[in-house]
Amino acid sequence: MSVQRVSCRWCGALVPDVSGPVHKYVPSAPGCWQTFEQLQADESLRFGYPPVHRLVVDAYMAQHPGDGSDRRDRQSVFVHLAGLCAVLELKLEPNHATDVLRRVLEAHDDFPVLARENGPGELTVLHLVGAGDLGDYQHRAQATRFHHATSSLQTAARHLLCAARQVASGYRIWRRVASISDVRR
Repeated sequence: MSVQRVSCRWCGALVPDVSGPVHKYVPSAPGCWQTFEQLQADESLRFGYPPVHRLVVDAYMAQHPGDGSDRRDRQSVFVHLAGLCAVLELKLEPNHATDVLRRVLEAHDDFPVLARENGPGELTVLHLVGAGDLGDYQHRAQATRFHHATSSLQTAARHLLCAARQVASGYRIWRRVASISDVRR
């Protein structure tokens, strides 16, 4: 007996058509959220808490934006896109990116609504399912980078990182950020 599948409206993944819980402000099909939770459990059991965890979470959350009516969904998209930008474009270590994003959250009460112009991209959480080992998992996670984000979202994330730079002035990791010319206020 085959499991019925449904396309997640937000990322396009063909996931089990199930009833179940979803995140409070990160919309997804219940089967998509279930797949993500199972992936996270598998990651934790097999690999502990690898540095690539940040990319996996940031990519999934940014690929599932809300409609912007809830401040938490606006914040989530912004922060997760900024996390992707910090690690992938600015080459910050994941733990340093987390510290910077925490400072951004402390300094901002609200975030603008961001809209995708080109859809969620081709890669989804399903791309990560079934990784043979940590190296395979890391390789698959790296491939998901920014496939779902449009240039306008990347630009918005860069603006957020510049705001974080102001908040975190003097923080040693921002020396790397200051040398990147395409990051503007």
